[in-house]
Amino acid sequence: MKYLSIVVVMTGLVFLILGCGGGGDPVLPEFDTGSDFGTLNISMDDYKFTPERIDLVSCQKIRVILTNNSVTNDHVFTVGYGAIKQGDSTTGFENDWFEDVEVAVTGPVKMVKAGGAILTREDDGLVQDDASGFTVIKSASSQPTIIEFIVPITVGDFEFTSYRKYYRDGMKGLIKVFPMDLPPKGWAGAWRKAPDKCAS
Repeated sequence: MKYLSIVVVMTGLVFLILGCGGGGDPVLPEFDTGSDFGTLNISMDDYKFTPERIDLVSCQKIRVILTNNSVTNDHVFTVGYGAIKQGDSTTGFENDWFEDVEVAVTGPVKMVKAGGAILTREDDGLVQDDASGFTVIKSASSQPTIIEFIVPITVGDFEFTSYRKYYRDGMKGLIKVFPMDLPPKGWAGAWRKAPDKCAS
């Protein structure tokens, strides 16, 4: 009976780890020789992001190609830490990952909320100043949106989500940011600010 209890506890831990985005290998950006940007393809389906785990290095130039594959639901892309709860829903993050980061958004969106980001967007009519953090809202089955930025120097773990009821239902993922001088493999570092800012 003692061994059965141990097996049950171990199995529960495995499911807990896998359910928290710990399963599978993290995705890294793909860098082309002709571009300074590493590309990440992120798709949103109902109740799921693909990929669910991304590893980045501070000061990398990143181009996210964001698609919403849902046929019926709008979905949100926002990144931060410290989820803000309101009843059964999550409405955003206390800390916006894009705070003071220059971000360029091109392509179709339902709405972009600038938050604390320094936003470049051709269609200003779809931009809203909102203190809740940088957010891209995409309509169902819309064409890809491109988000370009330089990875902030704050290293650690950040969540990306579609928040509200989708957060509760598991539509979230994890971005791990590693310092420039330390490779991602095997790093289990704590929160800290890199000593220097990114070179221009």
